[in-house]
Amino acid sequence: MCTPNTELQFCTCAEGNINDIKDIYIWSIYRYHGSRESLIRGKVMMPVKDFENRISAEHMTSKLNHGNIFDFDYTPQERDTIHISFNAKNRAEYKYFTLIFRDGVWQEGRNPLFVSIEKNIAKGEVKVLYKEENEFLNHCENLRCQYGIEIPESVKVTCANLKDDSQDPIYSAIKNFKEYKIFYRQEFIEYIVKTYFKIYPDENSDRLQAMIDSAQNKFSILEEKFISETENFAFLNRCFKDLDKNLEKCFFITIPFQNKETHLFINSNLIGRTGFKSNRNNRYFKNKSQKIKFEDFELFKDY
Repeated sequence: MCTPNTELQFCTCAEGNINDIKDIYIWSIYRYHGSRESLIRGKVMMPVKDFENRISAEHMTSKLNHGNIFDFDYTPQERDTIHISFNAKNRAEYKYFTLIFRDGVWQEGRNPLFVSIEKNIAKGEVKVLYKEENEFLNHCENLRCQYGIEIPESVKVTCANLKDDSQDPIYSAIKNFKEYKIFYRQEFIEYIVKTYFKIYPDENSDRLQAMIDSAQNKFSILEEKFISETENFAFLNRCFKDLDKNLEKCFFITIPFQNKETHLFINSNLIGRTGFKSNRNNRYFKNKSQKIKFEDFELFKDY
């Protein structure tokens, strides 16, 4: 069980274009100005009604219907809407829901898409304030400073209110963090194989395979390179640099659970999801003697 330790504050204090600020919660008020004909048709991303940490359509509706929660005077008009979203750095984490003022009360819903004329009249940040210092969030900040690990915002929101002795596996994995692990992405493997055998066209795969296997647990996110006091990873680091040191393109970064079999993904389009090391390796073939195998994983289907 979690103990709510948060308050929400709707403020307009952000400087510059708030949409350029990532990993924050944004509110936007739109005023209805009528309808128009439209030939536009399309699919709309489905809303997420509960972001957790008390940012939900139900909780926001209750707060709005019991007084002004903004840092300015605002009197809603019929068919005003409030769009609340998580402006994620990683697109896979983006989510939103919309509330509408109808018949004198706020409720879930929105004006018809494509045909409604609406004007944005105000926007700002939904700030999640903690009544007490939060040890879990402090721990996440330490991981960022010490290792360069960015814990997904959705995970922080979920875990921040859990009790210290919680047995939640994701909470435990982060709290008891000892190391992170990378899984190579196909694009990175393809690039290093093609580059290596262009330099050493007559070699087989043995030396490169040994290098890839050894380097997997020796990558520093902070220093953006493979590091070892006894092994030379200059070739892999050069390839990583050639690919613009793009973590998303080259690696899946994970935090292993205590059982070492399950992993929490903390980057890419899998951010916040969990999976496990597959019994089968991925393989990339250039030819029969020049081939590389690398670890693969599978995602849990219930996520």
